[in-house]
Amino acid sequence: MKVLPRRRGAVLLNSALGVALVGAAALAYTTLDSGTEKTAGKTQVRTATVAKGTVLATVSGTGTLASPTDAGQDFTTGGRLTAVKVAVGDAVTKGQVLATVDTTAAQQQVDAAQSALTTANANLTKAQAGVTTTTTQQIPGSSGNGSGGNAGSGSNNSNNSGGSGNSNGSAGGSGGGERGAGASSAPAPQATVPAPQTTTITTTKVDEAAVAQAQQQVATAQTTLANAQAALAGTTLTASVDGTVASIAGKVGDTMGGSAGGSTGTAKSTGSTTGSGAPSGFIVLTNPAGMQVTANFSELDSLKLKKGESATVALNAQSDTKLNATVLSVSSLPVSSGGSGGAAAVQYAATLQITGDTSKLRTGLSATVSVVTGEADNALSLPTAALAGTGASRTATLVHPDGAAERVTVEVGVEGDTTVQVVSGLKEGDKVELATTSGTNGFPNGSFPGLNGGQGGQGGRAGAGTGGVAGVGAAAGGAGGGGRGGNR
Repeated sequence: MKVLPRRRGAVLLNSALGVALVGAAALAYTTLDSGTEKTAGKTQVRTATVAKGTVLATVSGTGTLASPTDAGQDFTTGGRLTAVKVAVGDAVTKGQVLATVDTTAAQQQVDAAQSALTTANANLTKAQAGVTTTTTQQIPGSSGNGSGGNAGSGSNNSNNSGGSGNSNGSAGGSGGGERGAGASSAPAPQATVPAPQTTTITTTKVDEAAVAQAQQQVATAQTTLANAQAALAGTTLTASVDGTVASIAGKVGDTMGGSAGGSTGTAKSTGSTTGSGAPSGFIVLTNPAGMQVTANFSELDSLKLKKGESATVALNAQSDTKLNATVLSVSSLPVSSGGSGGAAAVQYAATLQITGDTSKLRTGLSATVSVVTGEADNALSLPTAALAGTGASRTATLVHPDGAAERVTVEVGVEGDTTVQVVSGLKEGDKVELATTSGTNGFPNGSFPGLNGGQGGQGGRAGAGTGGVAGVGAAAGGAGGGGRGGNR
């Protein structure tokens, strides 16, 4: 086809412009891509400065508040409730009567036990007295003896001798002298026989086995009476501590059960408690004085806890309320709590004493506890991320003022939550390199998203701007990664 001169000039002009645009697009792509690669190759160095401050190491746990003087009060003797002498919200003092149950059955048991003791005491007295017997016996050697004899006479002999009496009291023998001639004789006197002498003997015999049995009966009766008297006293419920009546679980006419333990103690005693750690009972008394918090800690953190360490308690319901506390004790027995996937996480409980004003606190409030396990005041410190390694000896990259970097060994002390104490190896004001990131724009490859594709779009627009060489523009745009210009 024959081309007119004017038409031919326009075609040549458009062709020249297209070639120029292709060259410009290629040059722009090369320049931008090269610049992007150079930027991506650079790394940004961040540093931290060694400075003086306080380094705190803490561990955290969660728990609930409870007062050691909170108490659940229960009757020791059950029965029909006859009186409730307090109401919820009343302030009571230790020993004050709170309520009573019917005493009829308890009083009957006391009367019966007292009667049994009286009988047992009488039996013991009788057994200790024993059995007494009386007998009469003749005193040995108390029989009568005869004496004297008849006097004898003779005409020529005046000496007469009388025989002695025998043991039977008979008259003695005749005198041994012969009668004198012409003498007369006289009858001998009769001897007197005395009565035998006797004595009365009284004997008391004590049966030791009977005494021991009677003593055992007395002891049993005394125990029975003491128990009956305690049961009678248990029909009256008194406050075991000072406090405020928090709840009453019954009304007059209800039948109350008895408990051997009587008034229960705090959540940490053998008394009954609720799931929140608060005590339970017919009447519950609370007292915020001496409020404590029991919190659970992970097994690793629990090993760092020691008695006397200071802590901060934050109430979950009042996040702006911060309370000071001190660790009282750490349990050596684990408590398990549900973990992810059904696994149980082992934890250990610690009890902390809250200091300061606790008058507005309530039993059962949930709290987060932060315990200071290590502290270094006015110490050189660095962010933990500036050091590499673990333990007391670590390494850091020291950046000198001229930009030169040097690897140094750093001895550390207290390792805080975000900072660590520098003991040696660095001085105040030193700059230490932190973890590096590549690029200057915060993007992984150092370039803006769509930068290369944008070049293609620009090429396309350049081609369309010539007013007739769309294909050239599309080709130029395609060199940049996008050929949208050819469609326009």
